[in-house]
Amino acid sequence: MQFGDFLIPFTKPSSPVLWIRPYQNLSIEAKGDGKVTTKIAVKSPSIDLIRRSLLLALGLSFLLGSMGFAVFNVLAITGESEEDKDPCEFSSSSESIEFDDVGILCLDYQDRWSMSSFEDDEGHFRYQNEWGGFEEHRWSQTGDVVTLCDVDQEYDTYYCLNLIRVQGTSMDRNLSHYSFYDGVSQNMPSWVEEKPSSVSVNYQSSTDAPFGNDRLLLAWDDEPGWESLEVRGYGVSSKNIDHYMAPLERGIIEIVFPYMLPMLIGFCILAFTRARFTLIEFDSRQSQIQRRLNIGTPLSKFDWVNVDFQKFTLEEHNFTITHRSSSEDGSSRTTYSHHEGLNLSCVYEGGTHVLFFIENKNKTIRKDLVDSLFSALDLESPLDGSIMPMAHSSPPPLEGQIRPPLVSSTPEEETKPLANEADSEVDSTNETGTFWDQV
Repeated sequence: MQFGDFLIPFTKPSSPVLWIRPYQNLSIEAKGDGKVTTKIAVKSPSIDLIRRSLLLALGLSFLLGSMGFAVFNVLAITGESEEDKDPCEFSSSSESIEFDDVGILCLDYQDRWSMSSFEDDEGHFRYQNEWGGFEEHRWSQTGDVVTLCDVDQEYDTYYCLNLIRVQGTSMDRNLSHYSFYDGVSQNMPSWVEEKPSSVSVNYQSSTDAPFGNDRLLLAWDDEPGWESLEVRGYGVSSKNIDHYMAPLERGIIEIVFPYMLPMLIGFCILAFTRARFTLIEFDSRQSQIQRRLNIGTPLSKFDWVNVDFQKFTLEEHNFTITHRSSSEDGSSRTTYSHHEGLNLSCVYEGGTHVLFFIENKNKTIRKDLVDSLFSALDLESPLDGSIMPMAHSSPPPLEGQIRPPLVSSTPEEETKPLANEADSEVDSTNETGTFWDQV
């Protein structure tokens, strides 16, 4: 089944599978096990062939290189013992804090702000931030709970938060002690309901930090596995907030994901550099014909089974292709190219399928090519006039004809090569392939 230029995997390929143009030959390789492999022949090396080979190497480097790195990382990470694993391996820092209830929290990132003109008064302090504005705070402490408020002079109100004050390294062993949801009391002093303008404050320049060397902590632990901890420090020249997070557990998908882009680049190079070509393999012992690519996956393979090798048919076939082009000035040009030749079809379990369209050369049937193919298959050529008579067909109507796919975009100059093109290097890529054919 085919939609536009896309062929659904594991369905029948385009018809014909190979279009052999007048300036092309068919490479036929007979093997001793009853198999015969055919492809469009490449006569001699050329710049274009070298270019394709280099692009093929580049595509394989991207694809196989990224796959190799991905596999190496998966094996390296999954193969580590629990003792060797660094829980903060995928965090920005190896610094961590361990708690009894949630385990290790890793330092995720740090916020640092410089400040100047620090001033304070009893329960108040303010400073000039690095953007030139002033920030003002009011605070009070009950037990180890500090109520810290931002003073909004414009709306004459407080925005407050309760945090736990910790001296030195004497931290509680459970993160829940600092939890915004369970551990930290949300009771606040009555002054938080007052207006800041109702309080007289006499600020004086100071060199003493409002909380000394102590830190203010607050945890967010409502979701297991997503626990986080804020550690705040206020000095006279800077304000710091360290953010600790639960360590990331990376699965195979997370490990492989960074390598998906180079894999995709390599795949696109292989798919669109025309460095691959179509093979048709005849297996008379298995009564089977297979279409595949020289470099491909199982998606590029298709088998015709229970093929009757005594019932290959040749049918005269001709069609006209319309070529439309437009120039920069908006004018359009329509040309036509007419093609005549032979359709070589096989009979298999599901019906018939056109394997080759062998276009005539100099308006003459290419008997030598047909004879060579049938000789390799150990069959008598139908052009010898006996076993398999050639069918004749009248020119089909323009709308009902079957045309080789994708040829409508082929420039007329390519469909009518000059005489000396017969001696030039030929395109080894099947021009009738589709996206899924090239997978």
